[in-house]
Amino acid sequence: MKLHFVGGRKGGVGKSVFTRVQVEYLRSQGKKFTIAECDRVNPDVGRIYKDSEEVILAYFSEDERKRSKADALFAAALKTTVIANLPAQVHQAMLAWFTEDALYELAAQERVSFCHWYVSNGGYDSVQLFFKTVRDLQEWVPHVFVRNWGLCDDWTHVDEDPEFQSIIEDYTIPVIDLPKFPYLERNVIEANQLTFSGAVTHKELSVVSRQRIKHFLRQAFGEIEKAGML
Repeated sequence: MKLHFVGGRKGGVGKSVFTRVQVEYLRSQGKKFTIAECDRVNPDVGRIYKDSEEVILAYFSEDERKRSKADALFAAALKTTVIANLPAQVHQAMLAWFTEDALYELAAQERVSFCHWYVSNGGYDSVQLFFKTVRDLQEWVPHVFVRNWGLCDDWTHVDEDPEFQSIIEDYTIPVIDLPKFPYLERNVIEANQLTFSGAVTHKELSVVSRQRIKHFLRQAFGEIEKAGML
């Protein structure tokens, strides 16, 4: 089985949106999966899907006495695919979870694999933190770099950066796009705490708005499939 982390090291880069897209993708494929909500400050993914999908709560802590709070993720991954919505600033606690207890050895024994979908807004800090995340975790956790076009509409500065090119090539990291999501439809979805699939039948959205959502999902699903990790 596979444990998928959706992160980005920073708040506001689109982690929750991309997590919800992955949930909708797995739904569309008829696959069994579990959602893991790891963001205690803003558990929006767990809240939105709590009545329609299996949701577990887990969190990472740098406190050694609380490191076991993340163990539910691994237990769930022994049974099915897990999509984990990570909070910001989780890297050190996550790294300790893997290394201090040699979790990577247990994963090999139990045939559990990992993937970290790193969502970026294209900002300098976001990209630099991606470099560190890959260098610290890539040995055990393959990465996918997700360019959020809703927050950055020109990625030339990232794509042409020599260090970025080197890391992508050295570690064979897929680069995919999270398409821009229209503001009107996004606001209605957020205001009403809707899932994407629930939004396509919502009474406040016109037939054109529903088409925009369907088109967005088709584009996003195509990008997920391009990565070949889910």
